Amino acid sequence: MKLNLTFGDFIIVVSYYILISSVGFLATRRSRKNNNQRLSEFLVAGRKLTLPLFVASLVATWYGNILGIGEFVYRNGIVAWFCFGIVYYISALVFAFLISSKIREFPYQTIPELIESKFGKTSGFFATVVLLLITFPSVYILMVGTFINAITGLNHLNSLIIGTIICFIYIGYGGFKTNVITNSIQFVLMYIGFGIFTFFSLKEIGYELFQLQKLPHTHLKFFGDLNWQYIISWFFISLQTFIDPSFYQRCTSAKNSKTARNGILISILFWIAFDTMTVFIGLVAKHSLTQINPLFAYPLLLEKIVPPVFKGIVFISMLATIISTLESYTFLSAIFIGKNIFQNFGIFSTMSLEKKVRIGILITGIFSIGLSNFIPSAIDIIYKTSSIVVPSLFFPVILSYITKPILKIKQVNILIISSTILTIIFLILKEMNIASERIIFYILSSFEPMVLGFLWASLCFLSMLAYNKFTKSITTNILA
Repeated sequence: MKLNLTFGDFIIVVSYYILISSVGFLATRRSRKNNNQRLSEFLVAGRKLTLPLFVASLVATWYGNILGIGEFVYRNGIVAWFCFGIVYYISALVFAFLISSKIREFPYQTIPELIESKFGKTSGFFATVVLLLITFPSVYILMVGTFINAITGLNHLNSLIIGTIICFIYIGYGGFKTNVITNSIQFVLMYIGFGIFTFFSLKEIGYELFQLQKLPHTHLKFFGDLNWQYIISWFFISLQTFIDPSFYQRCTSAKNSKTARNGILISILFWIAFDTMTVFIGLVAKHSLTQINPLFAYPLLLEKIVPPVFKGIVFISMLATIISTLESYTFLSAIFIGKNIFQNFGIFSTMSLEKKVRIGILITGIFSIGLSNFIPSAIDIIYKTSSIVVPSLFFPVILSYITKPILKIKQVNILIISSTILTIIFLILKEMNIASERIIFYILSSFEPMVLGFLWASLCFLSMLAYNKFTKSITTNILA
């Protein structure tokens, strides 16, 4: 794929990058002047995040998989609204009313620290390792690399490396405060650019929505032609909201619990508006483009229907959508590595947190390039990593919000480790598509890994809970 940008388009793209990187470095300077609260600002913006900044940062961070959404809509139609929208709105609503205020009152700055406070260092370490699977920004590096490839024609791996270097250059130097400020700028660009893209998409079909009736009928069915397991899997994936470090970080950084709750509720309204635009544009891409790589649906439609200068604005809006999330997850991955993993190794004991985080950024970049080169599909990366992480950590994280632990430390460790290993095995069996006369292999390869993984985690949790109640009852009777 080749994306042709005029000189005016290039000026817009370069101006965007200069603006974002300059703001990043300027915010770094301001944060370093405040020595008394430097560490708090670096990790949680001094816990003074106001409602507008909370909303802008959360909305921008939660929307990075823009090419993946285009890929999904092009392949499957409006069911994308259910898989990427409705299930997430429901999870976010529950999170806002039941959990956000609790997080704001906790003194813990990360989810691994929260789990460690309830179930010990080993559980916290396991949680960190598993969480890295969804915080490594592999899918976003893949999409930035896709754009680099579209502009320059470089091969896939070189595009990934160049995209990573460009995006990582200022991340981590100003900490979370920088992340919030740059996210807020990108939030504005997202809606301006996709508003323009929506206008030209309407123009492409002559402002007549009935033109979309010519699409394959499955694209206009609410659940498309996807099997029930796959659809349920996306519901489980939406439960990632409850264990997602970016949600946690913003709630713990909010000015107060009311800001955290209201910020999520307002964010849902913005997500609905953005989903409306992205799904519509994806349907127009399916209507107007044939025999393409679905991952390139948005860029190819951009090339076809949007004129110069406007093309540059839409292009940077897509980049802003991706880079805002890439920044957030890169910083979170680096914190997990520098703060939660390096603390277990004495060699890093004298090193400042900022330096450890920057080393974490380097490690994050290397692993993310490797994963995005190995799995060159935005949807596959999200689906497979979430399939491992959600079953493994959903119950431990939810239990960490409860004041009185109802599972023992060893039980939580068993739950995390067994769910992780078994879900990986389920993924491998599914990927290998084993044709075997042994009924167990046939059954395991026939089910979605997320469904099996969550079923296993649920059975583990319920059996451990029942065992604890049974032994407690026996002990009480004996003592009586």
